[in-house]
Amino acid sequence: MTNKVLINVYVVKLDKSYDIYIPIDLAVGEIANLINKAANSLSDNQLESNIGHAIMDGDTGKFYNLNTIVEKTNIRNGKQIIFF
Repeated sequence: MTNKVLINVYVVKLDKSYDIYIPIDLAVGEIANLINKAANSLSDNQLESNIGHAIMDGDTGKFYNLNTIVEKTNIRNGKQIIFF
């Protein structure tokens, strides 16, 4: 599974964390949409919006550029990110 990484996502609106595999060949913005869909599904549709997301590095507090491909970021297996 070299084209995916396992990350830990803290979803602020739900106050919950999820371990999710994400593909490394997509833009961070596309990953944000996938995270939203997965978290919404796992939480019985508790997320209200599917637009205007941001992803923050859980270690540094810096926001990721939504246009950057995941492979070009520091997102690796075990990385914790915060999803807004």
